[in-house]
Amino acid sequence: MSPLSHQLIVPPHIEYLLVNQDLLILETSPGVQRFVDAPYMPLEGKHISESFPELIGVENFLIAVLQGKQDSFDLKGIGRITENGSALYFDIYVTSRQNQENCLFLFVEDVTERMVLEQKLVQASNENSLLANNLAASQNYIHQIIQSMAAVLLVTTPLGKIKTANQTALNLLKYRESELIGQSIEKIISNPNFINPLFNNLLNNIPVLCQTKTGERLVIAFSCSAIQTEPEESPSLIYVGRDITERQRTQQRLAAQYATTRVLSESATFSQAAPKLLKGICEGLEWDLGELWIPVNSDQNETASELLECTEIWVRPSVSIPKCIQSYWQATFASGIGLPGRIWATHSVEWVGENLNNDHSKYSESVLPGNLHTALGFPIQGDGDILGVMTFFSREIQHLDEDLLQVMANLGSQIGQFIKRKQAEEALRHQQEKTEQLLLNILPEPTAKRLRQNPGTIADNFAEVTVMFADIVGFTQIAASLSPIQLVELLNQIFSAFDRLTEKHGLEKIKTVGDAYMVVSGIPTPRVDHAEAIAQMALDMLGAIAQFNADNNQNFNIRIGIHSGPVVAGVIGIKKFIYDLWGDTVNTASRMESHGLAGKIQLTAATYEYLREKFLFEERGKISVKGKGEMSTYFLVGRK
Repeated sequence: MSPLSHQLIVPPHIEYLLVNQDLLILETSPGVQRFVDAPYMPLEGKHISESFPELIGVENFLIAVLQGKQDSFDLKGIGRITENGSALYFDIYVTSRQNQENCLFLFVEDVTERMVLEQKLVQASNENSLLANNLAASQNYIHQIIQSMAAVLLVTTPLGKIKTANQTALNLLKYRESELIGQSIEKIISNPNFINPLFNNLLNNIPVLCQTKTGERLVIAFSCSAIQTEPEESPSLIYVGRDITERQRTQQRLAAQYATTRVLSESATFSQAAPKLLKGICEGLEWDLGELWIPVNSDQNETASELLECTEIWVRPSVSIPKCIQSYWQATFASGIGLPGRIWATHSVEWVGENLNNDHSKYSESVLPGNLHTALGFPIQGDGDILGVMTFFSREIQHLDEDLLQVMANLGSQIGQFIKRKQAEEALRHQQEKTEQLLLNILPEPTAKRLRQNPGTIADNFAEVTVMFADIVGFTQIAASLSPIQLVELLNQIFSAFDRLTEKHGLEKIKTVGDAYMVVSGIPTPRVDHAEAIAQMALDMLGAIAQFNADNNQNFNIRIGIHSGPVVAGVIGIKKFIYDLWGDTVNTASRMESHGLAGKIQLTAATYEYLREKFLFEERGKISVKGKGEMSTYFLVGRK
């Protein structure tokens, strides 16, 4: 037994621990092990929080007790679950002793029996209290909950007879309580599939179209559950709903905008787009009828006034339209007459709600009585011109929606821009056809196509290309020993072989000047492997010359120069157009060829940086280059 154990007189049901100023355990009583968090771990030398994690965060209090700033500290009601699944509760008391410097005593007392007894007493007391309170105030409690809910709440019998409606429901639906209680829920919900759901298959967050006392349509997401209020009675149905009308309207506006954008992107002409636009907007907004009105001359005289003529309609299949509407669609409207004419005259969006049937126009004569109750129309505008008018109708009574008016105005501008763009494209196409025909009379088709796409001088900047020059060594001496025909035939064989390599590697041949051959990689279509493609062609050119010499018993040799960098490419002049390159990159590549060696491929450090990971090189070192000074160059040997 330790000296400390002799000093302590501890009751048998209390265990202890001694910790130092670093909160490390120095000594424990034998029975303390059953209270620690990990009962099989050795305790001595460990931080106290490892065995009692409840002490994490209270270290400052322990230090205060240790330093004498606080007499004691305790934690009560600490719980554990033992290995056999039973509950263990204990209290921890922390104190210090004057004759034991820099040490804390932690006493652990088993209070399981007391805690369990207290819990049982508290539980029993709470249960009795709750039961009494619930029995006494259940009706008032339920009523307060119902009336304070922000959501719509309706309670009905199994047959749908309304028993309760909270204040939120009354405010939203614009009914008094006496007007709903005892009525069927069908008074506000007309969907027969929603009424009287089966108890084992109740609804959950289902959007339902509802109608207020004033005729306004609302979309409410209802959930339904059954509750047994009295043992002898049938269960009541509880309907809880959220007004999602504005969210539904936002989704409808987005659907109309998306449909318009999609149709315009997929249509080549406005005549193709028009019927799809009417359908897409009507379906997106859940409206029933859409019309397109286009300005036309009143007679063949171009100076005559214009009238609006209906050129496209869309009607929801479920909507029954009177036959007399055909005469209405065959009519024309002057500026300011009828809804289309007013929109045309004012250049603005129009909304007609409650007064639609009183509109003194051809609408009231044919379409509207008993059929349509809300109208909306907007102008199709482009560059200040009215290109047409779209009108839409609904059988439902809808209230003015300012956000929808703004969306419709935007759609009118979007459609107008589409029409203007297509008109411009059509005019441009005719002009391009004339231009192409002229160019084809003087230029090959590829060059004519390029000039057609960019009339006038062609000049493009290319930031990263690789240029190669190849020259036949000693061509002057070779030319002197051959007849002109022989010389041309040999050059034709060589350059034809080079041309095939150019096509094989996807490069652009620029020109041949005498015995020099110029090719570039990276134009007119940029490519990331421009240097690699040129390098491979250069190696193939050496092989082509060797094959040529073997086939023709000749001893031709070439030298090749390569450089990478930016260039300007294009066509200049007014006669005998040629696609050419300009810039220091071109000059440097030419210098690499002229300062090169026979049978060698000389390139600059710039090209070397592109290729060093994939090709083999021989460093030539610095050479003096005309107009450039000293430059470091390399000879391309082969591919790794």
